[in-house]
Amino acid sequence: MSLDTDDNVIGDDHPDFVNILVHVAPDKMAVRLTLTPITGKPGVLTVHHLKVALEDAGVVRGIDAAALKGVVTDYAKSIRGIPETVPVAHGVPAAAEGVGALRILVKYITLPDEVRALFTCKCAFDAATLAPKFQRVDKGTVIARRAEGTPSLIGYDVFGSPLEPQHVEILGASPNIVERSNVFIASHTFTAACTGVVYTDTNGIPCVYALDFNGSVDLHVSQDLMAVEATVTPPGERGTMPSLQIIHAMIKEHGVVYGVDPDALELLMDRIKGGEMTEKETFIIAQGTQPIKGEDGRVEFCFNVDPSPAPTIAEDGSADYKNIDIVNLVSNGTVLAKLHPAQKGTPGKNVYGNVVAALNGIPARLPVGANTAIPNDDPNSLISVSDGIAIYDGTSVNVSAGYVISGDVDFKTGNIKYDNSIMINGDVKSGFEVDCGGDLQVKGIIEDCKINVKGNILCKFGFVGTGKGTINADGNVNLNFMKNQTIVAGGNVNIAKEALNCNITATKSINVYGHPLSVAGGTLVSNGSITVRTVGNISGAKTTLQINPEPELIAEMDSIKTAIAKNEENAKNLENMIKKMPPAEQVRNKEHVRKLKNTIILIRQQIGALEGKMRLLNITMNKFENAFIRIDRMAYPGTTVRFGTMNLALSDTLQGGKTIRVINQEIRVFSDRPIRPKPGEEKK
Repeated sequence: MSLDTDDNVIGDDHPDFVNILVHVAPDKMAVRLTLTPITGKPGVLTVHHLKVALEDAGVVRGIDAAALKGVVTDYAKSIRGIPETVPVAHGVPAAAEGVGALRILVKYITLPDEVRALFTCKCAFDAATLAPKFQRVDKGTVIARRAEGTPSLIGYDVFGSPLEPQHVEILGASPNIVERSNVFIASHTFTAACTGVVYTDTNGIPCVYALDFNGSVDLHVSQDLMAVEATVTPPGERGTMPSLQIIHAMIKEHGVVYGVDPDALELLMDRIKGGEMTEKETFIIAQGTQPIKGEDGRVEFCFNVDPSPAPTIAEDGSADYKNIDIVNLVSNGTVLAKLHPAQKGTPGKNVYGNVVAALNGIPARLPVGANTAIPNDDPNSLISVSDGIAIYDGTSVNVSAGYVISGDVDFKTGNIKYDNSIMINGDVKSGFEVDCGGDLQVKGIIEDCKINVKGNILCKFGFVGTGKGTINADGNVNLNFMKNQTIVAGGNVNIAKEALNCNITATKSINVYGHPLSVAGGTLVSNGSITVRTVGNISGAKTTLQINPEPELIAEMDSIKTAIAKNEENAKNLENMIKKMPPAEQVRNKEHVRKLKNTIILIRQQIGALEGKMRLLNITMNKFENAFIRIDRMAYPGTTVRFGTMNLALSDTLQGGKTIRVINQEIRVFSDRPIRPKPGEEKK
């Protein structure tokens, strides 16, 4: 018998009919056998034979008797022997110490996303969104314990040699204190090394993230150094807040010495002591004194400079122009304007106690113009140096020669034509004309006359007649009332009382202040806005309020229409020219006919382009974005509202105040507050 070990032993009890080869695994923890019969030598294999072979090989531990019996049985059935048996001997592996279960005793955070979020927190309030999932732990708090594990066991190989168990490092098993991630670990106990929140690492080991559970007050001085903000962060579990003394010390540390508000500090402390703060709050606890800019210089005019003045509103709501002038007669030495000098600014102070300079007011200048001067003894006054009419053109005050008619314009005076402003202290009688190159003021009534004014006009009474009177003004028209007449104004039209059966056209706005009657009958046309108190009457007088597109758009539309008409005419002329040619001539002049037809095609293309432009312009014209009609009190049936080609006929009484506009090319009525002041408010 031979062996595959280092010790080859031959002795008694070894069968001569079979070779038994012993195979020991490299780790000496298992043994297998190879059985090879010897030719011509029969015999019966026994378990004893196998045990002797194992003993000869030095195998003394873990011999499996059942496995040996199985080998004997298998050999008896075999003719050629067994090339390799099942393991017939096993070593006993060493057993390392078992790790006891770890139990965390507090609420903790374990999800990776929440742990990462926790690492961005500076205080407990910042981690408020995680509040239901953790609790405060203080230094010395036992946060986890590990149960006792199983003891280690020594093992043996098949030769009987002992096997030492592998040493396992168990965190906390040693009595020696180890600090790891703000946790003291010893004798299976995990204790917090600081105040904070417990979370687990990737191995499930508890750690403590240091957090301040106390609330805080952070001070911030504004960029302009004129205010101090205190941001209060509420405390966490069992946290405290800074005292008033600490806040005062913080203010002092920031160098703030001016503008501290004791009331604001008291409010802050009340909020802190109340314990009701659930969010960060900001308080302004100190404010500097802002510098005050000096008042700008200004010019006070001693005459009316408004070319379109509103009438005076009486307590009963009635309006008139009795005490308003737009043509201002002055004499030599009349004070026209007074200068109010600019004032120095008042310095301020920032929270550091430093002076903050203030801007002084911007000086104004007296608007010196023709025939005006600043007297040497009064540099803050502007006076007239001649008799005439004072006019302010937006830049300077000028005194120009004026024409004053003491009475009426009638057969005594004849028609009036004058290049500058005119003042008529009486009436303008029927059948006469006034052509004024400046502003016109009429103290009395204008009858069936023709009035042409380059500037503005004010008639303190009325414009009445049989319908033959017209006023054309490049500027504004201001009347007390009118009846049956026509006005065309390049600016605004203001009527203090009523306009009955009148036609009024204004480039800018129309305002009729009448109380209780405003407008009844006629047509009011504006490119901007129309504001009336009452429209129509209970008799159903046909009255039209119309907003036209802006003049520039109308002019552009007319230009396009003219161009289209001209191109249409040219195209028709060329087509007629071709039609009138005899067929033979068309053949002879084939090239000429081709050129004519090409020209017609080009003209038709130009017409198409112009029509497209006209369609787009028509959309723009129907937007009326800034235009409106406002009715303060009432509009009766019989009233028609128009915006361009869009109509709204009132079949029922419309109660004011209402504003009518075009929205998405549709006329719409909106409730609105009256724009007119209540009696007496205009004096405030």
